[in-house]
Formats: sequence, structure tokens, C-alpha cells
Amino acid sequence: MTQMSLVDYGIQTEESDIRVHVCPLVRRVHVYPTAFGVKAIETGKYRQTHGYQPGWDKPTALGYLVPPTEISYCLELAFRDLTWDALDIRQDETTTSKGDKAVRLVKMMLKRGMIPFPTESEIISEKDMQITGTDIFVKANFLRAKDIRIQVKCDYKGGRRELGGSGYLFLQTKEHNPFGLN
Repeated sequence: MTQMSLVDYGIQTEESDIRVHVCPLVRRVHVYPTAFGVKAIETGKYRQTHGYQPGWDKPTALGYLVPPTEISYCLELAFRDLTWDALDIRQDETTTSKGDKAVRLVKMMLKRGMIPFPTESEIISEKDMQITGTDIFVKANFLRAKDIRIQVKCDYKGGRRELGGSGYLFLQTKEHNPFGLN
């Protein structure tokens, strides 16, 4: 295999609003606004490392190892083992297969209201509104966009060390020729 070139492709180039890292090894899902992941890597505090795909001996990605607790508004979500068992995401699967399963999981979580989004709220002090049953207004679409764009990553070893993970999330910034361009 010839030396592969890595091109800018990752968290800093995508147009997502929310990132979801599905971490099968620790059976957790991490959710955060993409902009805060970008801010974390821009601090220069985190180690850059290569990523690999099964069957390739050369790096296929470059990214930063960032502890989930260092990404503002990053939430760690846990749910029943039965869901993880049904998905059966294995480390030796292709990147595509793991990614497809991660997307299916996130779609199910969204459908069931299991992924919280940051919101803005305003406490109502007007007595007439309180009497009619309104105490708080919530602006659910904090991004003020028509749609919320979500990027899902299968981050197999991502998550807390005490659960068996790497202690980090892999925030990719480069990839080997993602669109097959020369």
C-alpha cells in the first residue's frame, strides 16, 4: 500500500450542530454541541493521534483525544444493556457497519426522547400567565435554526477509564481521502 495523504475532514469542517459519540465498549453515548468540541481542540491542550481502520496498516485518520468532561455541555447517557446486546457492535466490524449501527441507535434514542438538547428558558413573572398555567417558556431550538443537524460517530473505545474506555473521545480532524478524490 502506498503512503496515504490525510485531508481536512472532521469536526472542524462538518456542518453539524450536535455531535453524538456512541461508545460501545463502555456502553455510553456522549452528546454535545459541535462548536464546543471544536473549541476544546482549539485550546491546544489535547494530544493528537492517528486513527486506524481494520485491515489497514497505515493511519486513516488524525484527531484529538479529549476527555468528555473537558467538552462544555457534554452529556454522558446510559441505558439498558439489552439495547447494547441487540446492537452487537463489535470492534472487528467494518467502520461502515459500526457507523450504521450507531446511527440506528441514535435514531431510536431521538424517537424516544432520550437525547436532551440544550434549551433556553425564561421564568414567567406575570401573574395572569401563571394563573393560566404557564410558569416557564422554553426555547427548544437553541440554535435558532430550522433543523438541528446531528453527526453520529461510533467511538468504540471512547468513554471513561473506570468503565473500561480510553478516557477520551476521538475528535477527528483529518481523514484519508474521504470522497475518493486524488
